[in-house]
Amino acid sequence: MPIASGSTRRIAYVPEATFGVTPATPSFKTFRATGGGPRTNKVTDTSGEIRSDRNVTDEMHLGQDVAGAYNTEWSYGGFTDDMLEATLFGTFATNVLKNGVTPKSFTFEERVDLGGGNQSFSRFTGTMINALSLAIAARAKVTGSVSVMAQKELLDTAIVTGATYAAPSTTPIATASANVANLQVAGLPAPKVRSLSLEMTNNLRTRPLVGSLYTDSFGYGRFEATGTLEAYFETNELYQRVLDHGSGALSFTIGNAANQRYAFLVPKIIFGNGERRPGGNDDDVMVSVPFRAVYDGTADATLQITKGVA
Repeated sequence: MPIASGSTRRIAYVPEATFGVTPATPSFKTFRATGGGPRTNKVTDTSGEIRSDRNVTDEMHLGQDVAGAYNTEWSYGGFTDDMLEATLFGTFATNVLKNGVTPKSFTFEERVDLGGGNQSFSRFTGTMINALSLAIAARAKVTGSVSVMAQKELLDTAIVTGATYAAPSTTPIATASANVANLQVAGLPAPKVRSLSLEMTNNLRTRPLVGSLYTDSFGYGRFEATGTLEAYFETNELYQRVLDHGSGALSFTIGNAANQRYAFLVPKIIFGNGERRPGGNDDDVMVSVPFRAVYDGTADATLQITKGVA
């Protein structure tokens, strides 16, 4: 029998109108990823029954949960808009997206080629986005991850009847060197930043039921946006904001071409337990600043993303 190669994997997704139900004749979009993905985690328990022959009576199957994260490289369009909307529980309106209260679910499908015309499919139904991360570091690609939770995994050897698959987008991968701009932090003079991370999470939770192996649905908690800024130490201003438990706006753009950029606005971040790092004889002095985004009444949001920015 042929052995599947990881390089043949196609990852695709389609929005669900009803949680956990793959649409009929689905129109899948190809998901651009570099690795990772969800897996089924079985919950089992061993019988505690006492036997005079000292044998184990049974290993019971109690439940199944599906979770994992796809690793990504940032590019404009493609999966990005759908994943941003699902992460923020919102919809782009006039190219502006703010965090909201409307959950979205997908069916994700992974296909691997077994050779000889044979294929294997894993379909993860009832998939929701638990978290999305963004990592910007000097002299590196802009990367991130999309963390998902799903209701169940179903195996198949053929596509869903009538399914179609849109080709992946071809927009280039963004780099921190050339494609990140307009970085502003709390109204301070532009800091010389070595790295910036942003993590958005929905704090999803399972809802197990008596009579079922699978979660009924996913509960969700508060939308949270946190991150860390690492900058070269030039003046006291940024670190003083840390000591003062200061706040302000964080904004930046990502994109390779005019009208193919995203503008991120975190209208109010509060500086956390940051530190100045003097290092040693051969080190630069750095300041590392963790931060948390909080609700801003003027923006009426914790996070705002604008697409199609010139």
